[in-house]
Amino acid sequence: MSYRPTHFNKLAEDFILPKDEARGIDPYVFNEDIVIAVDVALATNRPLLISGNPGCGKSRLADAVAAVQEWNLLGKTITSRTRLEELTVEIDHLRRLNDAHSKAEDAKLRPDAFYQNPGIFWWAFHPSSARYRGMSSDQAKRYEVNLTFPGTRRGRVWQHPVVLLIDEIDKAEPDLPNDLLEPLDRRSFGLPDGGKIEGKPDLAILTLITTNGERELPQAFLRRCITLELPDPGKKQLIGIGQKHFPQGDSGRIEKIAQKMEQFRTKAREQRRRPPGTSEFLDAIRACEELGIDVDENDHDKKDSVWARIENAVLVKEPRRERG
Repeated sequence: MSYRPTHFNKLAEDFILPKDEARGIDPYVFNEDIVIAVDVALATNRPLLISGNPGCGKSRLADAVAAVQEWNLLGKTITSRTRLEELTVEIDHLRRLNDAHSKAEDAKLRPDAFYQNPGIFWWAFHPSSARYRGMSSDQAKRYEVNLTFPGTRRGRVWQHPVVLLIDEIDKAEPDLPNDLLEPLDRRSFGLPDGGKIEGKPDLAILTLITTNGERELPQAFLRRCITLELPDPGKKQLIGIGQKHFPQGDSGRIEKIAQKMEQFRTKAREQRRRPPGTSEFLDAIRACEELGIDVDENDHDKKDSVWARIENAVLVKEPRRERG
């Protein structure tokens, strides 16, 4: 089967995003499962929920899709302390309090909107009003409000399609995923003053949500999403990824490190530990390329070699036991 995407249609026929240093773009090797899932998410206007082991490229996928489509990129990494207001709008109560109690001669409270801090949903749904904290252009000029876009600008104008990354949703408090449903479904949310931010109907948005599977997500949330699981790439895929990231690199060295990755993954699974991910594989190549380190074939006899120490620091990540 050879799938040609309808909506994700700027991707090259070989499904590879090449490196572009001038635009700050790293290479990314897509596969058919990824391409179909992205195309379906774009066709249905549904969020794409991406699962997989840490380091398999989930977060990088958002930047890669934005680079292919030449869309802007916005992102938020979720923690156990993340609240919905951080993604929609927060009020800077401290600044407002300071202004209210300031004894400076020219001190006075600004309009309520002046103290609004737009979150990534606001920037995605209505970037022109987020730029001015929801004030009119005249008010914004008067109070010198002209916020900088908080993401990566791949588009040429403010009103541009957006890839919206919500990273590590499984780290959120249990209620947050369901709290996201209304903004994601309706592309709108309320403001503290009773107003409302509504997404422009002609402004395309692709939401990518990543999970490491550390917590079960609510069924209502899962039903709203298109799902994609990113498996750990095999040896052949790793070699291809390594060669795209390091086109001038030593191909023999890249192949040897890919072989080591296979060995470490097998061992890690047997010991019920987290196997090294693709990002760690690329770190190992980068370290060897930059430092000119050769990969030892029989490192069990060379535990004090430079490669063995790099291997432990970058791939294995286990404390070295003291020898008696």
